Amino acid sequence: MEIYRAKEMGFCYGVRRAMKLALDAAEAGKPAATLGPLIHNPQVVKWLADKGVPAISDLSDFHDKIVIIRSHGVGPSCYNDIKCKNLALVDATCPFVMRNQQITKELVAEGHQVVLIGEKNHPEMKSVAEWAEGQSYLVESMEDVAAMPHLAEAHIVIQTTFSETLADELIRAISLKADRTEVHKTICRATSDRQRAARELARRVDVMIVIGGRNSANTTRLAEVCREEGAVTYHIETAAELRPTWFHHQDKVGITAGASTPDWIIEEVVCIMEDMSKLLESEDINLDVHKGSVVNGKVVEVFDNKAYISFGYKTEAILPVHEYAYPVPESLKDVLKVGDELRVQIINAIREDSPIYVSKIKVDRLADWDVVEEAFEKNEAVECEGIEAIKVGLLVQIKSLRGFIPLSQGDLRFVHSLANLVGQKFQAKILEVDRAKNRLVLSRKAVLEEARDSELDVLEVAYHNGEVLKGIVKKIMPYGAFVNVNGVEGLLHISDISWKKIAKVEDVLQPEQEIDVKIKSFDKEKQRISFSHKECLPDPWETSIHEHAIDDVVDAKVVKVLEFGVIVELEDGLTGLLHINEMTRDHNRKPGDICALGDQIKVRIIGIDENRKRISFSLVEAASHDAAEEE
Repeated sequence: MEIYRAKEMGFCYGVRRAMKLALDAAEAGKPAATLGPLIHNPQVVKWLADKGVPAISDLSDFHDKIVIIRSHGVGPSCYNDIKCKNLALVDATCPFVMRNQQITKELVAEGHQVVLIGEKNHPEMKSVAEWAEGQSYLVESMEDVAAMPHLAEAHIVIQTTFSETLADELIRAISLKADRTEVHKTICRATSDRQRAARELARRVDVMIVIGGRNSANTTRLAEVCREEGAVTYHIETAAELRPTWFHHQDKVGITAGASTPDWIIEEVVCIMEDMSKLLESEDINLDVHKGSVVNGKVVEVFDNKAYISFGYKTEAILPVHEYAYPVPESLKDVLKVGDELRVQIINAIREDSPIYVSKIKVDRLADWDVVEEAFEKNEAVECEGIEAIKVGLLVQIKSLRGFIPLSQGDLRFVHSLANLVGQKFQAKILEVDRAKNRLVLSRKAVLEEARDSELDVLEVAYHNGEVLKGIVKKIMPYGAFVNVNGVEGLLHISDISWKKIAKVEDVLQPEQEIDVKIKSFDKEKQRISFSHKECLPDPWETSIHEHAIDDVVDAKVVKVLEFGVIVELEDGLTGLLHINEMTRDHNRKPGDICALGDQIKVRIIGIDENRKRISFSLVEAASHDAAEEE
């Protein structure tokens, strides 16, 4: 087993400074305590407490003690409280955090709008937000950006330990919601250097060990970075958590550590890892049947949680239930019986005094790698099942293999999470496959794009032929509705819903309603489609118009008021002009003086032009007609 250390790891400058200030206070012989954990590492916090510098959560607990401000900083109210209580102060705030606080304070003082990018519950961001005096927006995700109003300007300040990749995505999103943006790149260089070094190392090894507190944001991100690169990653706090079963003799193992992880914990992990390496090497040298050998065996006994396999060796091997298949069966008795023949792989070093363990799933994986490699070469899709949504994408199961779908490859449009795919089976194409590194990266988006392109071809034919299609209303907007036809969405404008004038779309349509549509316009290159529903309905100019004649007096509704008259609509959907000259003989009056939008009036039909689809009305003649009838 080869062990490699990341070029950059462990204590950063800000943490070393905070530790030195805390130890100096302890060595001075004066009672001191930190206001909250000095750094995000439980072992260091306990070590400081043993040195006489405990962590206290509230200023009310400080009596005749020196107050040590934690590396993540505090807000101005805390400094005021310390001053009012006349307590001695040692400020261990990280200089980079202090810079964030100062930048934010100055921007607010100058009247600028501040947008803070960071974790809402992180102590650093809580302190920086307090320096903004309530004049800031705190953004952690795309949902937070979407909830922001449109801004005239946005001065962006970023958490020192935040993910560079996510920060860049959020900055791009914020720039679309502000007329002007200015970015203050305040991610600590130590954070970015550690992420870069971890990423480079993870690409070269099989297994990554990430050391640091589980409550440490920068350590958690290091683990995420390593997993993104395809390395099997374990996040531990101390060497006591290491397990020999994580490693094989031939593995390349990388080690990195968060900015709040002390050297002594790192060295202890390295020492234990080196001992494990020697032990694994010793085991491999003395094998009679080598670990990793694939053998043919026969089931001789079956239990719920294990089965005994005979493969011609002097002792039977044990097949644990979790090494049979994925998903793990509830009981091996459900899938195996005595006499069944299996092809299995030996997964541990064989010793005289210890049992032999075998795995069927590892043999299956060898065959499954062949399947995915062939699919990759032929550019064919494979079936996946979503098993866990993470910040940067989705972990999936392909037969017995694990794969990863990046967030950008999960759907046709950008989505904030792929959690909706957990437990779902779907097709995906393989972007990258590396059997040696156990790396398998896929794209669901590529399959959806192929399906969409195929469906666009079908819709193009339907457009040219004027076919009626079935669509599902997906989203209602003030100006219309988005309709899905076989997986492709297009706009149904409010004016294309009905021959009648519509005030609100929801008066006619509801989400998930199935309706008939025709394609009104089609742009395959830009993938823009607009639909018409009213063209699937009887045109009143072809049907109802024949039920009307000149001189008929009819009921009508005012649907639009113009300078020169009003547009009125009959019950059957026919609309026409009622000119101001036909509304009154008083030329000083305007249409709005006589009728209002929504008024129900009686009008006489004075003109019908079927070729031009125009009908004209008279209010004056209708009134004369009513008067004549009364006489």
